[in-house]
Amino acid sequence: MRWPFTPFGTSTLLACVAGLAGISAVLWWATGSPAVAAAPAPLLLFVLNFFRDPERHAEGGELDLVSPADGLVSDIVQVDDPALGAPCTRIGVFLNVFDVHVNRVPCSAEVVRVEHRAGLCLDARHPRASEQNRAATLVLARPDGRLVAVRQITGLIARRIICPSRVGQRYGRGERYGMIRFGSRTELVLPRAEVAEVHVAVGQRVRGGETLLARLRPAP
Repeated sequence: MRWPFTPFGTSTLLACVAGLAGISAVLWWATGSPAVAAAPAPLLLFVLNFFRDPERHAEGGELDLVSPADGLVSDIVQVDDPALGAPCTRIGVFLNVFDVHVNRVPCSAEVVRVEHRAGLCLDARHPRASEQNRAATLVLARPDGRLVAVRQITGLIARRIICPSRVGQRYGRGERYGMIRFGSRTELVLPRAEVAEVHVAVGQRVRGGETLLARLRPAP
């Protein structure tokens, strides 16, 4: 049977479960009351829910880029993004603490650059969070040679980015590559000239590795 929790959070998950079980045991010993001993149960359920890692299956083909995260589409903007060094379409996804926090690559690709940026921990919905918060960016080369990028951004509560990817590492479409703890923002960055269509709208809920965010033009 498949382990239903993300391997990117196994140590934290086990530590939380052990700690909450210990608290429950102490409460049972001190009070003899099952009701009091069960007091940590809601927090345990929250931790298990946060680290869940469901299977996802995307429709469409390699020109259709899947969402890198679960959450709410918070903005779709045209920017000059330094990761790609060109005018880009950037789609931001906000994750609350109840969303699946596993990040996924939008298409089959090879990692050509990994960039870590020091910064603040503003609320991930803050207008300056994208430019000023701590972040990790993967620049990915598709099989057709075109570059796209995904970016993990910390939030007010989420302050730890897990991104073990290395230059030269290859991923399949929708494959898991990291996570952020607890509540955050993830972005998909595409060369504006290559975007044929954006499939989503601001305010729409999306599922990582499943919901189609945009479609690229056929490669020359």
